[in-house]
Amino acid sequence: MLTLAWIGWTLYDGPLRDTAPGVQTLAAAARHLEDGEYREALVGYRQVLQAEPENGGALRGEAQALMRLGIRQMREAISLRAGGDGMGAKALEKQAEEHLHNALQGYNKAIEYEKAAQAEPRSLGVAHANRGILRDQTGDYPGALADYREALRLAPGLADGPGLLTRFLRNQAQRPPSIADRADYLAGQLAKPESERLMRVPEEDAQQRAYTLD
Repeated sequence: MLTLAWIGWTLYDGPLRDTAPGVQTLAAAARHLEDGEYREALVGYRQVLQAEPENGGALRGEAQALMRLGIRQMREAISLRAGGDGMGAKALEKQAEEHLHNALQGYNKAIEYEKAAQAEPRSLGVAHANRGILRDQTGDYPGALADYREALRLAPGLADGPGLLTRFLRNQAQRPPSIADRADYLAGQLAKPESERLMRVPEEDAQQRAYTLD
């Protein structure tokens, strides 16, 4: 059964693809993102955006960091609530919702930018894939499916998931399910009556990892 472990990876852009000033700042932010240091990554991406408001790598990176931070906070809030700290959980949930909302706005902006700039299909495909991940995480399954399909139309190679080098660095012996696998799963579940759908399994959802676009 496929669930959000499907992703086993979360797509984000390789900022070194940008050649404008700020490349090293983008690279440092990407390392923070890969290491789970989302606030530090945000600082780097926003530093670049102050100088270049339409820097594609920074737009996508900021949205990715906000999404990952929001997801982490949601999980932490669940733990707090389970431990009896309802007030703490509520405050953390509010922060998470704000981060996820801002991430969605960021992805929308990044996609608009990519289209206006006539970016290469793979870059736009990754932006759609990332927005699909966010929609998936927040329960907008039809929206997630639409984004996954558009991502795969634009960049069919995304169906392969992370390459051997990326998996080696993360100690992933097996290829994790791809967004193509997840799209198929969502399509199958959405075709069922709502009462029969199983959209996520929390224990497996927590296994997500970041994926660097080569």
